[in-house]
Amino acid sequence: MIDYVDPVPPVLKFFGLYMPDVPTYGNSIPATAKLPVLLVRNAGGSDYTRLQLLARADSPVQATQVLIRAMNTLERYAGNIHGLDVTWCQHESSPITDTDEDTNKPESWCYMKLDNLEA
Repeated sequence: MIDYVDPVPPVLKFFGLYMPDVPTYGNSIPATAKLPVLLVRNAGGSDYTRLQLLARADSPVQATQVLIRAMNTLERYAGNIHGLDVTWCQHESSPITDTDEDTNKPESWCYMKLDNLEA
């Protein structure tokens, strides 16, 4: 039996290596964070990992661009995530543009599916 592993810390380290110019946070974005930022949080999944990626920025276009870059990076290089044995990665949704209610800043988000042995 393979033990379950919280996917957020390994994915945060992955984005730190592959997108070092964009601060990446797990589960919540600090109020003092400099935009643009990327957020990674676990969104469930049964026998796979479902992640929500969310980019917040000063404009809707910038938020969507950061999110698309993160989506493409994760799909291309998910097999290089240290700490997870990923066999497949794909986006489950296209970017959805929204506005954060607390900060009134534009954001864009999507769901990603990781097939990994530790799910």
